[in-house]
Amino acid sequence: MTDKFSELQILVLVLAPFCSAGVARLLMIQAPKWGLIDHPGHRKVHREPTPLVGGLAMLVTLLGLQIVAGRVPFESWSLITAVLIVTGIGVADDAHELSHRAKFVAQVIGAGVIVSGTSVWVLGLGDLFGLGDIALGKWAILVTVISIVGVMNAINMIDGLDGLAGSICMGPVVVLAWLAFGAGHAGEAFELSLLAGAILGFLALNLRLPGRPRALLFMGDTGGMILGMLMAWYSIKLGGSSSSTIQPMTAVWVLAMPLLDMGGVMLLRISQRKSPFHADQQHMHHVLLHAGYSVNQVVAIMGVFSIGFGVLGVIGERSGVPQSAMFVAFLFLWAGYVWALKSPATLHSIIHRLVCPAADSTHLPKT
Repeated sequence: MTDKFSELQILVLVLAPFCSAGVARLLMIQAPKWGLIDHPGHRKVHREPTPLVGGLAMLVTLLGLQIVAGRVPFESWSLITAVLIVTGIGVADDAHELSHRAKFVAQVIGAGVIVSGTSVWVLGLGDLFGLGDIALGKWAILVTVISIVGVMNAINMIDGLDGLAGSICMGPVVVLAWLAFGAGHAGEAFELSLLAGAILGFLALNLRLPGRPRALLFMGDTGGMILGMLMAWYSIKLGGSSSSTIQPMTAVWVLAMPLLDMGGVMLLRISQRKSPFHADQQHMHHVLLHAGYSVNQVVAIMGVFSIGFGVLGVIGERSGVPQSAMFVAFLFLWAGYVWALKSPATLHSIIHRLVCPAADSTHLPKT
């Protein structure tokens, strides 16, 4: 990337993980004063009070280093405003546990700011049925808002283990950065690379490492909504606009892991006559934990699949696989994911043949 990034930008990218981790360390000191502490509970895996400042650390890093690099952060004041809106509601939720309705309203407002102040809209769905591209026309704004809100919730819903959400986000961000760079979009490639660096610095404190059996901080709802909004923004910018770098279905494959998990769990809850937002232990990471895998094993398995789905989508597009075939394949993948969530015992017997569990009972969540 040295032929398209300036020396200052390269330096900023190198410093990003260290800045993210350093800012996080400073914010961890203030977290108790701000009430940004996640206390253990009956559905939670962690057993120690943990600061919820990872999302803020990543945001401060992104904004600060883009300014240092001489760029308008995210190249859009509307995007910055939207990010600050969801950051505000995220911090309030992390401190006071707001209702789902309050968070949803804030997410819709943030997405509305983006569509009203930018031209980054989902203008079409591609050729899903082999009958030609599906143009959204007047429905573009609504679909864009739904897409942004959906990805934000997908990241928040999958954030259930130390290192999981950050690792799952890293795959799509890296794939999108690679695609942007390959297409000659140096601005987006730099921003996505910077985002990857900020996530890496967060993961240095969030993953369970040798000699450190628990996360030192969490990203909180703040981090989930920030990452979700930014990932949706870049996915739409690269895959849903009139000058798309990739096909819309490829963007869906890049974001497959969080979308599959959210869609699968919500469908399962609805079939059980529960609210789709009802908190439970039916996510894939819970299924794998109960199968005997350690937290780090679950994070590694789901992280590999996250980047693998994205790479598979890119390979499919570049190999000339019809978008309709990629759409059908994704539906089958989703059906398989739902089946796996509904049939954990059968899934256990299959995956145990592929990966040997290396966990003890202390890794299992309390029920």
